[in-house]
Amino acid sequence: MGKELGIPYMGSKRKLSSKIVDYILSKNRDCKYVYDLFGGGGAISFEFLQRKQIKKIVYNELNTGICELLKKIQKYGVTKDFYKWVSREEFNAHKNDNNWYGGLLKTCWSFGNNQRDYLFATDLEEDKRLLHEIVVNKCDTSRQLFKDKFDLFIDGFYLKNDDIQLRRLDVMQVVKAQIGRFDLQRLQQLEQLEQLQQLEQLEQLEQLEISNKSAFDVIIKTPISETILYLDPPYLNTAKYAEKMCYTELMDYILKSPYKIYVSSYEFDLPCVFELNHRSSLSATNNAKKVVEKLFCNREENSYGSLF
Repeated sequence: MGKELGIPYMGSKRKLSSKIVDYILSKNRDCKYVYDLFGGGGAISFEFLQRKQIKKIVYNELNTGICELLKKIQKYGVTKDFYKWVSREEFNAHKNDNNWYGGLLKTCWSFGNNQRDYLFATDLEEDKRLLHEIVVNKCDTSRQLFKDKFDLFIDGFYLKNDDIQLRRLDVMQVVKAQIGRFDLQRLQQLEQLEQLQQLEQLEQLEQLEISNKSAFDVIIKTPISETILYLDPPYLNTAKYAEKMCYTELMDYILKSPYKIYVSSYEFDLPCVFELNHRSSLSATNNAKKVVEKLFCNREENSYGSLF
């Protein structure tokens, strides 16, 4: 089991990826090539990337901005320009750009990673900006403005650490100490910095092949007996599915493919081979409903290596 890696993404398989990959590899011990055709947040690709038996992983995603974001991380790592504050106006102006910056805004600066709406409510935005500037840029002006507004001075002692994420944790300890005085929704979380921390964990992606096509246009020529296709399409009977995916086209692709294909969904017209109970990642609360994530397959499974 490797690290749980992934781009911040609605419906991400980040918390489930190791169990899904464990199951797939237990049933396919000769697997060397993996095509993640609806790559999304990349959690499944990144999990396969950590498995020694895998020689090649192709991450495919139709969203150009997200592919460009991954390519930038792959080539340069997470650089300082990732940490620039993004206002609501900036977000709305550039969230649909087909470059790495558009991909960053869609994933790390959207509410619930829904790729549409700005991360912060209007009445919270300025307070979040002050905390961002304090932690990222050690801004004295922002510290003073914060003190003037909340009567809480964040001493420079808490900003000495060179690591932004450690500074974030130190500053939050100061805020938490004033829990009785402050609206924690307003002050406690620095969401965009937490999201960027996930991106920092993706900097070793040299072996990942990134493809920006329709899933049906990805060329697959690796040996059938050593290749797995993994599909995590928009889920059936959802608005997103209706907008972006034709079920008939998807089933036609699966039925005609000579390769073994696994499909993640809640329901699908293939045999269910694996189930996972978990709390939905689509809820921002601790009361997220429990759901059953299912894995479907177009081929009969062999009998060894069951995780049930």
